[in-house]
Amino acid sequence: MTTVKKKTSQEKKPLIKTKVKPNKAVEIEIQKSPSKTVAGKVAIILIVFGMTVLLLVSLILLIIDIAGKL
Repeated sequence: MTTVKKKTSQEKKPLIKTKVKPNKAVEIEIQKSPSKTVAGKVAIILIVFGMTVLLLVSLILLIIDIAGKL
């Protein structure tokens, strides 16, 4: 019994692809979605974390400000 291994050759596509149009304009395409790259995941986590922390800090400051006026 012989087993045949299937080769799954995947070529790595570049993350950023640039094209030059006939009018000398440079067009930049991002090949992968940000949620599939490490830098994209870090950016998403930082944005979500920053939004929640800023929201909580602003609410706490607002409550302190209102409580000080009473």
